[in-house]
Amino acid sequence: MSPSSSEREEYLTIIAPSAHEAMAQFKARGLDEQGYAIAGKIGRHQFALVSGADSTELFSGGGMFAATFSRKVTA
Repeated sequence: MSPSSSEREEYLTIIAPSAHEAMAQFKARGLDEQGYAIAGKIGRHQFALVSGADSTELFSGGGMFAATFSRKVTA
């Protein structure tokens, strides 16, 4: 079943030093009550901010855990 034209998916990513802290923040913010669910695996990521040809390593290039959550919303 495809989503209707008035329905879209919204994403929120929490970046934290550990998977436990990311999930604790999910709970503390009440994201489950807002309809969010985990969208994939929680894992260690390296982050870079890209602007044109320039790139900046975030978090001193060290890995942080990213947990992405999604929910369906109607427009």
